[in-house]
Amino acid sequence: MRKLFRNEEGVSLLFEYILFSLICIGFFMIISVNADDIFMKNPNEVVMQDEMSDIGNMMSTMITDMYLILPENGEIATEYRIPAKAGREEYIIQASTDIYYEDQIIELISSSSGKEVRVTISGIATTILPIEGTALSSSTNHVISYDSRR
Repeated sequence: MRKLFRNEEGVSLLFEYILFSLICIGFFMIISVNADDIFMKNPNEVVMQDEMSDIGNMMSTMITDMYLILPENGEIATEYRIPAKAGREEYIIQASTDIYYEDQIIELISSSSGKEVRVTISGIATTILPIEGTALSSSTNHVISYDSRR
């Protein structure tokens, strides 16, 4: 019986078990507190950035294509479709001229988070009148039109 009370091997196993349990509980608490940021917000921002860039490039390509087939004395209009949301947010598309680079840009701005993506339209602003306008992703009809008679 005396050997049983002098044997301290069980104390180190118990201490190891308690320490390991506390480390695991702490790790899982940190993960659970940050799970929303890790698994939801960061991937959504990446997806939103990519989708907004794709939509801006689509708009740039469409405007460039319209410029290539533009009649000398007439009018051209095209209807286009865009996704209602990028990531989980609605957005605004603005076409304007960039003051610094003197080039036409398409700017996509998220309505709720303010995230912004800018896409240039390669040098078109120097050859035609600047393109200006705004479109909302939530509206149903989107049209780009140009009248060379004005």
